[in-house]
Amino acid sequence: MVVKEFKKTVGETAQGSLMQVRVVPAGKQFAVIGFDESTQALKVRLRAKPEKGKANQELLEKLGKLFKAKVEIVEGKKKQHKMLLIRAKKSRVIECLSKFL
Repeated sequence: MVVKEFKKTVGETAQGSLMQVRVVPAGKQFAVIGFDESTQALKVRLRAKPEKGKANQELLEKLGKLFKAKVEIVEGKKKQHKMLLIRAKKSRVIECLSKFL
């Protein structure tokens, strides 16, 4: 059920896929925690603290490796809730995240 709900929240544009993310900084390790149904966002734990862009940098690097694509923050650079643009098709984004959901 969660995967089905998550699929609805991933948008697709000519540039790639759009996805809401809620980050939890300063954790023990990077992890995709799951899908937060209340915020309709993918929940991601980061090791980095939200200082000098370190958490954003970790988020972009780790998700870039996961999707094997460039990832950009299009909204919310200084917030826990962010809108990401993943330069990949929606089907690949869903496939890469399905093991976490």
